[in-house]
Amino acid sequence: MKHYGQLHPPLYDMKAIPNQFPLFLIYGKPDMLSDVTDVQLLLNELQHGGKKFHQLFMEDYAHLDFVMAVNAKQSIFEPIITFFQNN
Repeated sequence: MKHYGQLHPPLYDMKAIPNQFPLFLIYGKPDMLSDVTDVQLLLNELQHGGKKFHQLFMEDYAHLDFVMAVNAKQSIFEPIITFFQNN
């Protein structure tokens, strides 16, 4: 209430993110904290297209797997580093 002057924070218009802003979205099927349905809603709002927007769907990654999986270096971190090097 003190910060926003209302009970809930205002919704953020994802379409306000410029198309040229590089975005890399990674999500996993069994992730209970950001399930595929919610991510699809976000993807529908983002629909940037072009080379600045990339997504990576991990069939078998849950929330902590993105940090703790034994193959996270190859599956997650290397694609992220490549993305930043190219953008």
